[in-house]
Amino acid sequence: MKWLLGALLLSASLVLRAESLIMYTEHFPPYSFEQNQQITGLNTELVRRSCQIAKIQCEFRLLPWLRAYEAAQNDPKAGLYSTSRNPLREDAFQWVGPLAHASANMYWLKSRPDAPPRTLEQAKQYIVAVARGDVYELYLQSMGFEVDVNLLRFNSKSDAVLPFLHGKVDLLIASELILPVWLGQHQQQPSAVEAVIDLSAVGHNYLALHPQLPLEQVQRLQQALDQLKASAEYQQLMQHFLQPKPAVIPAHP
Repeated sequence: MKWLLGALLLSASLVLRAESLIMYTEHFPPYSFEQNQQITGLNTELVRRSCQIAKIQCEFRLLPWLRAYEAAQNDPKAGLYSTSRNPLREDAFQWVGPLAHASANMYWLKSRPDAPPRTLEQAKQYIVAVARGDVYELYLQSMGFEVDVNLLRFNSKSDAVLPFLHGKVDLLIASELILPVWLGQHQQQPSAVEAVIDLSAVGHNYLALHPQLPLEQVQRLQQALDQLKASAEYQQLMQHFLQPKPAVIPAHP
């Protein structure tokens, strides 16, 4: 009897390990960020709850984007979010989603005296900030842009904000959700910039899973996400992470 109990416990332990995944992401508020030594954010919580509903144990790790991307590619039991899904990456991963996303644009400082570009062809005459290994770097290169000619690479997306505000780069790529966060970190308002070129066709945010991950687990995560998005909990998460928090007014003494 003891032997049977031990075998059952070992079997359960092996199943648990087999269904333990590492989910990589980057600092990308409001989708993913660290708060009180805990990785959170809208898409983090969507992935976390999907794992729980699918009964898959998931560990979350926050890394610079390029390191997170490489780690997810090299680990058969790994995922990566928030990852833009498009033809350039389609075969590199299995996909669960879409997660929360917003339209992306190239932005231009309104304070500049010159007229902004309105097409990608016109943008080739300027310096565009991109993150190393990011989907927008790949996309723009496929459209004829060149690194160190009209693309300036940074280690992370947010590293480009200050050089953009100081005129060191001409065009900043950001989504409608992330832009106010980035600008607010430098005491700037969204009204200081102008969206000049729409990049929403590049792709929406997904959870990208290693191609060797069993299809059954991928399907369970997709079903769990679909179930979550159909629930009131999804709307509560959206409101929590996307609605601006009211200012705290101190009480009169």
